[in-house]
Amino acid sequence: MPSDPPGKLTAAQRYNDDYFGWPVAPVQRQHPIRSTFLDPRADDRHGAIYHQGVDIAVNDVQPERGAPRARTHRVYAIEGGVVEEATPPGVRGNVHLGHFGYGHVDASVRPGQRVFAGQMIGWTWLTTWHVHLSEFLFLPGGRRILVNPLRSGGKLRPYVDRFGPLIHEVRFYTPADAQWGRRRTNVAVLRPAGRRLDRRRLSGSVDIRVRAADRQSFQGWFGQHPYLAAPHHLYRLSLVLVHRPSGQVVLRRPVFWADQLLGIPTNQHYAPGTKQNLTAEGCVLAQPTNCRGSFWYHLFPGSAWDTTGYPNGRYLLRVRAWDIRGNHTFRDVELVVRN
Repeated sequence: MPSDPPGKLTAAQRYNDDYFGWPVAPVQRQHPIRSTFLDPRADDRHGAIYHQGVDIAVNDVQPERGAPRARTHRVYAIEGGVVEEATPPGVRGNVHLGHFGYGHVDASVRPGQRVFAGQMIGWTWLTTWHVHLSEFLFLPGGRRILVNPLRSGGKLRPYVDRFGPLIHEVRFYTPADAQWGRRRTNVAVLRPAGRRLDRRRLSGSVDIRVRAADRQSFQGWFGQHPYLAAPHHLYRLSLVLVHRPSGQVVLRRPVFWADQLLGIPTNQHYAPGTKQNLTAEGCVLAQPTNCRGSFWYHLFPGSAWDTTGYPNGRYLLRVRAWDIRGNHTFRDVELVVRN
């Protein structure tokens, strides 16, 4: 669903009920999330794709009482409705119900079955360490789009985050096509591409790249296993460019929102140097190691900043980032255009 700014959701979601909560117990308490909407995911065909939901973590080391062999935690519906799709018992599969999909689960419900919000619908699998939650917005004509389950007004509540994002660095490069590769641990990495430029001597087309991530104040049981905590994808990113001598704002540009799936390839959204977070199971097996990924974003996705449209001289670039709860930060960079 095209939007301006990219990724901003303009259509309203209409749920089947007013229930809210989480798909694992305790359902009225927040749980740690390790992988967020739009995270990069390794893909054999495309190199990498966008993560199409959020991964709600469960502690495989502490299965719930009564869990069958190789299962760990009960999964609960966060919306009622008729089961549209469910894999057979004993399969590491999924359940589609209402506006949500529950992934990596052993389903205990069948297609056509009516389910109430809060009802158990399956089990998580040992070694998965999470249940994947996707959300769909149904549009006229039978179309549907994937949206961020954590966005404002969604059903995943309570959700508290008191920390803002971090913008680690801003760099300038010649434009170049980057290709996805794989780390030894089979997660995606966007290979280096382009030549780094001196921000005091910018000319022609410039690829501006930002390394940033969202951090979480809530850790939950990750406090027992801190190496599992991972950076989250930003919710919003934008830029403002100010002509220093005059103080005039010459460019104000939203880069993206993370309400819905983006309509551009992952190597146009992400910049070289991006590394996918190591999977939870891989992280546990690889200890001691750093499991955290690194997110680099293009400020001009699919194109570049054309400096020839601006007078030579000094400029202030302000990069702004937000998380899903509205916490925000910015980073200022002084630069000089010399065409």
